[in-house]
Amino acid sequence: MAEIARLAGVDISTVSRALAGSPLVAKETRALIDQIVRDTGYVVNEAARNLRDGRANQVLVIVSDIAAPFYSDVLQGIVETLAERGVNVLLGVTLRQPKREEKLGQQLLTGVVDGIITITGSAPKAILNMEGFDRKVVAISRPVPHDGVTCVTIDNFAAANEVMAHLYAMGHRRIVHIGGPNHSETYRDRSAAYVDFMRDHGLAELTNVRSTGSFKDDAESGFEIMKSMLEDGLHPTAVFCATDELAISAMAAARQAGLDIPGDVSFFGFDDLKLAGLMYPALSTVSVPRFEMGRRGAEVLFRQIYKGARASTRIALEHRLVLRKSVAQI
Repeated sequence: MAEIARLAGVDISTVSRALAGSPLVAKETRALIDQIVRDTGYVVNEAARNLRDGRANQVLVIVSDIAAPFYSDVLQGIVETLAERGVNVLLGVTLRQPKREEKLGQQLLTGVVDGIITITGSAPKAILNMEGFDRKVVAISRPVPHDGVTCVTIDNFAAANEVMAHLYAMGHRRIVHIGGPNHSETYRDRSAAYVDFMRDHGLAELTNVRSTGSFKDDAESGFEIMKSMLEDGLHPTAVFCATDELAISAMAAARQAGLDIPGDVSFFGFDDLKLAGLMYPALSTVSVPRFEMGRRGAEVLFRQIYKGARASTRIALEHRLVLRKSVAQI
């Protein structure tokens, strides 16, 4: 940088401001410096600049499993939004291991990243006591059980209630719910909407919730739960599943048992994964704005970290029912 200053006939601070795009540098001076940079092949040391500024200009996104179809659109929204603002994204995968999550959290404490976006429903305990914690962490889809942490999600209870209202309007009464793990607020809300709807419509005695033990292996879980129900002699007219993966695998078990879909049993999923529309019959489901979740979560975190915005509690995006061919009128 000193050599560029000498060739341009200015001081080093002027060169630094020009390279940073400061409006305080005259256009002619900036043009001269830019030309010298091109001629000399000078490369700005971003790491050193960020160190001086006290910013890493990097954000860590924590997920439990990169293979889960739900994550790809969310991540795309995050990456595109932060890239437009000059912020890099690092991806940390916990493999559902608390020790890995804690280790990832150290990157915020040591300044490797300026903030964290978590899609796991939890946050590393190591960072809970740091100053301004709530402004440096944003949750997407699954709320973090900590006051003040912004979460970008949908109203899962309302969405599940709409699913039940649709199934009821189609004549279904013997409805079973295949739910996700109960330790997740997201899936508790979906199950609670099912239970409340059955009770409020005089169907409490027909209430049947079969929940998976974890987020892992949704495909295998849906198949096994549906197979077990049929083997036990339970024959619902409709099955409301907490995810599309659970629904698709449960449909496979129903077909294996010789049942027609939706003639013998109807299915409703949740998430609107791309595969849902390609099934035969195409799966009715709840469309979750995954890309928009990622985009809004990234915007919120950017404003909190770099613009001093205050953390909010929850941002609920719009969902919608996607009605296809997997539900029959009875």
